[in-house]
Amino acid sequence: MFFLIGVVGLLVMWPVPGWAADHVYLVFGGDDSYPPYEYLDDHGMPAGFDVDITRAVAKEMGLFSSLDLMMWSDARSALLAGDVDVLMGMFKSIDRQRHFAFSTPHYVASYAVFVPRGSSIHSIDDIRGRRILVQDGDIGHDYLLQQEMPVEIGVRKNVRDVLKALADGQGEAALLSRIQGLMLLKEMKNTSIVPVGPPVLQQSYCFAVKKGDYQVLSLLNEGLSAIKASGRYDEIHEKWFGAYEPRGFSSSELLRYLAMVGFPLLTVAVLFFLWNASLKRKVARRTDELSRANEILSRQIDERLLAERALRSSERRYREIYNTPNDAIILHDAVDGGILDINEPGVAMLGYSREELVGRSIEGLSSGEPGFTGELGLNLIRKAAQGQPQMAEWRTRRKDGSVFWSEVSLKRAAFGDETCVVSVGRDISPRKEVEETLSQEKERLAVTLRSIGDGVITSDVEGRVVLINKVAEKLTGWTQADAAGKPMLEVFRIINEKTREPCENPVEKVLTTGNTITLANHTALIARDGTERSIADSGAPIMDRTSSIVGVVLVFRDVTDENRIEEELLKVRKLESVGVLAGGIAHDFNNILMAVLGGVSLARTYNQENSESYRLLSDVLRACGRAKDLTQQLLTFSKGGDPVTRVASVVDLVRESAGFVLHGGRVRCDTHFVDDLWAAEIDFGQISQVVQNLILNAVHAMDQAGVITITAENHRIDRRDIGILPLKGERYVKLTFCDEGTGIPESLIDRIFDPFFTTKKTGSGLGLATTHSIVSKHDGHIQVTSTPGVGTCFTLYLPASEEVLPERIEIPAGDSVQGRGRILVMDDEEMVREVVEGLLDALGYEVLLTASGEEAVAVYRARHGGPEPVDVVITDLTVVGAMGGLEAAGLIRQWDPEARVVVSSGYSNDPIMADYQAHGFCAAIVKPYSLADLRAVVLEALEP
Repeated sequence: MFFLIGVVGLLVMWPVPGWAADHVYLVFGGDDSYPPYEYLDDHGMPAGFDVDITRAVAKEMGLFSSLDLMMWSDARSALLAGDVDVLMGMFKSIDRQRHFAFSTPHYVASYAVFVPRGSSIHSIDDIRGRRILVQDGDIGHDYLLQQEMPVEIGVRKNVRDVLKALADGQGEAALLSRIQGLMLLKEMKNTSIVPVGPPVLQQSYCFAVKKGDYQVLSLLNEGLSAIKASGRYDEIHEKWFGAYEPRGFSSSELLRYLAMVGFPLLTVAVLFFLWNASLKRKVARRTDELSRANEILSRQIDERLLAERALRSSERRYREIYNTPNDAIILHDAVDGGILDINEPGVAMLGYSREELVGRSIEGLSSGEPGFTGELGLNLIRKAAQGQPQMAEWRTRRKDGSVFWSEVSLKRAAFGDETCVVSVGRDISPRKEVEETLSQEKERLAVTLRSIGDGVITSDVEGRVVLINKVAEKLTGWTQADAAGKPMLEVFRIINEKTREPCENPVEKVLTTGNTITLANHTALIARDGTERSIADSGAPIMDRTSSIVGVVLVFRDVTDENRIEEELLKVRKLESVGVLAGGIAHDFNNILMAVLGGVSLARTYNQENSESYRLLSDVLRACGRAKDLTQQLLTFSKGGDPVTRVASVVDLVRESAGFVLHGGRVRCDTHFVDDLWAAEIDFGQISQVVQNLILNAVHAMDQAGVITITAENHRIDRRDIGILPLKGERYVKLTFCDEGTGIPESLIDRIFDPFFTTKKTGSGLGLATTHSIVSKHDGHIQVTSTPGVGTCFTLYLPASEEVLPERIEIPAGDSVQGRGRILVMDDEEMVREVVEGLLDALGYEVLLTASGEEAVAVYRARHGGPEPVDVVITDLTVVGAMGGLEAAGLIRQWDPEARVVVSSGYSNDPIMADYQAHGFCAAIVKPYSLADLRAVVLEALEP
């Protein structure tokens, strides 16, 4: 592109439509301060004798020209360098003819010595040993150097400065053009400096061109001859030098003087005779002049032919240069933007012929899209015409209607008095496609970085931040605008969570090792606002195509919640371990409690109800009941999986749980239960845990003081609930717990059931999550409403049972009702077997005892079909090191599908106990159990 700008200079001699093919464009140089020959006037415009002569010659010869005035030494250098074509005026000398070619003179000037009035210098001979002032590079300067005169030469840049220096006493004399010196002294109103002596130099003042540029020289000579013949030269000469040269007599004055003197008639006669002789001499002289003129004319014709051939060759060379670039070069009219000329690559680019394009407006080449209309294109051309070079990316339309991207530069060019705009354009569609691809790739990269769930920060090799994505902005608290250029350690501050010491700079480590690295465990990121987060991080070098490291990329993520979950999972695993231990203890304790509860229950049957011993045994039974509740809580704590449901009273459960939680506190419960409240199918222990969690949350919300309102009612699902309550059944027990606490903000209410979410400083975040899980596993539903500053209400929907609550069967003292039948008991604990045997004996049953499933199966088989078959089998579910109750029951039912087998276990949470019928059992009883419990389950098993 920049190479092509130079072509514009070559175009100055190129013909365009409307111009004659032989027109030539020339740049004329000259001295900007050499009056009256050439100088810049008060308006900065070229003026002077040489300027007028140049313009007259250019007009006469039809030349396009421009004038460029500068310091004289710069003008000479510009001609030699080819920056100007002609110097308007230069004194001809032998020395200068080695470097320049000169036209016929357009003035002969004489030089004179200028001195202050009263000086002892009267001629050129008196300057020896004196300080003489001259203009730098002037013919007077050259003269003193060539003559090697013994003088001290003082150089000034122009004639005006020379005269000022002479007036100031900086020299003793000056060697200057006589006419020029007199003119400037008059202008400066200086009468103290005068020329002295005869003329020193009489030099021809000519146009000067570069040596060998004869075609231009011939044009200038022809132009000078023409303006001299037309009288224009005399007009210009009189304008500039008439006031400084002596004038002769006019013809009228001469006649007047002759008339006054009178010519004798004799003089007339003498003149007649002399005229004849003179006429002969004139004819001979004229003949000689015509011969010389013919010779000069022939030489000029030859020079003109040579110049024309050179011009045609130059034009062909310029045309080749004009058409060689791949870029389009167009000449535009500076006013209407119309196309004056276009090169061949431009024609090919646009798809038109040259004839179709010349004279066409810019509008026809613009796409017409917003921002690329003909009017906007014309504005660019007009700005360029005003001397403001333009550069633009433009949407250009070809002849076939296709539109492409072009890059256009516009610059003004002057051809004589004509001004046009040169535009150079190239098709940049491939570059635009690449830019679009890069833009899309950049956008994809930006989208990818925004979409990555991890924080990403890149740096340069100096460790300063280059890019930071949205996640990283959120984690560090720094925006892209704020972080760019900052040191990585200022934006990415990391410490060891354990020691609180700053961690090693990961960027420096990557740059040093050149390897991918990861942060050590327990690394914390300190955000801009001081927030601390646990992070996992990796760093890697960014390589260029040569595998040189150009930066570092850090990828990190917030693992605070993950670490917390891991810690909580560790706690859960510990709790599970404790739960397993608690379950084992509860089971063993149940076996021991079975012996105590069974023995006391049996002993009480042998005492009168109003006796002291009966009362004491009853107290022991109540204590055993509390011990049983304790083991049940241990089992509830240890169990997981599906709930073991049974028909239970929600009222009893709520009152028992509320009393346990609120005992000794300042919070009280206000309960409202409907009289006909349905029984519920629930796991008593798990729902107790739910009630306790909700009451504890209410207590904390009310700051340990206030009233909790608990209501229980029957709820039947109807059409109004469809889509609101995610429930499958029809009948539910509805429980509502309302407190008078601070309430839950709307922004947090959707998160309260999330695991590990808590607003308490000491909370684990598991209470409500466990509550939600338990209720869901009961096929129920829990929902919450809250008003900040008023309170919160939790509502539970628990499946109601179709059955009625069973009544507890107690055997009154001295009860004589005796059972009939044969009972097979299997339990691996001898103590339990003996207690159960005593209870069954007291109830009137025959008892068979076995310690394992194998024994029970063998005894059942032996008696099956005989005179004394087994009526009911009570089998322990779990037997250490032997067959358990589930497998034994399966084998027994293979022999006798009608067999009645009751399952018994200290693990009330076992899924088999929750759904015993599905496993082939007809009833279930949980250890420890009392005499009444045993009687009830046996009677249930014996029912047909």
